[in-house]
Amino acid sequence: MRTTRRNNRGSALAKLFTYYVSGQISEAEWKQLSRLLDARNTTPEEREALATFYTDLLRDRAPAELRIPRPKEFRDLIALVRPS
Repeated sequence: MRTTRRNNRGSALAKLFTYYVSGQISEAEWKQLSRLLDARNTTPEEREALATFYTDLLRDRAPAELRIPRPKEFRDLIALVRPS
């Protein structure tokens, strides 16, 4: 019999959306995040990593300290970590 491990942490994207719905992320910040998450060239793994980073950040800091990179900055950061 095969057993399946269930990840109880949940999706970082779902947690990030919860922060938005509860008002911990402003409308303007959510639009900026959505632009990065919905970008055509962003992989599913990169989306989850970005969401995980911001959910961890919001858990540890005040929402006022949230800074969302511009799309060009995000592309430059991703280019540094993507395999060539």
